[in-house]
Amino acid sequence: MLAHTVAAATAKAEGDLQSPEQVSTRHSAYTLPAHLWSLEAGALGVGSGDVVALMGGTYGLGGGVQVSANLAHFTVGLFNASVAYHFVDTRYFDLGARLGAWYGHGKWYWIATPPAKKIVSKIDVISVPIELTASSTLTRWLELDLSAVYAYATFFGTSPPEHSVFTDDEFGLQQFFLRPGVRFFLIDHTALELFAKLPLYSAIPVDGPNPTVPFKRTYALEGGLRSRLTRGIFGSVRLHYGSISDVLYNARLYPSFEIEFRL
Repeated sequence: MLAHTVAAATAKAEGDLQSPEQVSTRHSAYTLPAHLWSLEAGALGVGSGDVVALMGGTYGLGGGVQVSANLAHFTVGLFNASVAYHFVDTRYFDLGARLGAWYGHGKWYWIATPPAKKIVSKIDVISVPIELTASSTLTRWLELDLSAVYAYATFFGTSPPEHSVFTDDEFGLQQFFLRPGVRFFLIDHTALELFAKLPLYSAIPVDGPNPTVPFKRTYALEGGLRSRLTRGIFGSVRLHYGSISDVLYNARLYPSFEIEFRL
């Protein structure tokens, strides 16, 4: 971590969003410094880690490693945790990996509609997303990110139909996708973040040949602002576009909100 620490020394002194204590770990190669906590709360997300609600914690173990979990999902029968490792650290190029584990217990998924409950009550799902992300801070005002993500998924119990709550919400899809992104640091405490999810393969893990899901149902676009509101407190507002927003919230274009405390 020495190279990134030295390279970010000037940013750290000025206290901008590229400093190690303030850099975004979402969709980037970076992780929290040792012994730093990040406590997050949010609503209306569309990603697997923050869908519907977010009330989670992330902790920097040191050596580029962090662990995290979303406790809000526990209340609806979804259990998820992840570990991330920032293992290549240079002046202009960084590389990180993330491994997650998801378990969904259909009987406890009470937020589903009554017809959907009849389907998911007979199903448990396990998903293991694996992510490799490259980040490059080219200038003090520009960062580029690119992730390659593979999510393995399997169902237990009655095989779900092609359209079910878990698969429509993308909890249970076997999927490989790329996620390019760009961050513009407008001023020291505010960044404009733009990302696209570009699936190359999506399939439903059911008995027999796995039916594939077309690109138009799985791609997504996202844009938002992340700002430091005051020392150790960050706020984010994002707009999401794609079928996943329509499935979750009955609108193709939908906002989400997040606040983060770093201690």
